[in-house]
Amino acid sequence: MELYKKTPLKWNNENYEIRVLYDDSLINVLAFHNNHPANGFRHQIRLPKNGNVKEILKQEIVGELAEIAKNEIVENRWGKISKTIQ
Repeated sequence: MELYKKTPLKWNNENYEIRVLYDDSLINVLAFHNNHPANGFRHQIRLPKNGNVKEILKQEIVGELAEIAKNEIVENRWGKISKTIQ
């Protein structure tokens, strides 16, 4: 997958990145911490075979998914879910 965009996020004195990655059939938006996925969330857009990934990357929905990924860090959503799994 290729990196389209990464946005730094500092939260609780930790450095995160929200990354938008893509290939011909998929766009992924997820948070990273220390160069590894920060949690178990991944937001995907599956593209149709004739979809134009470059045009879809410019759409507002991709930014909205990045904002959701940011909020997952800020609100510690993965931590809350992990407590129910254990």
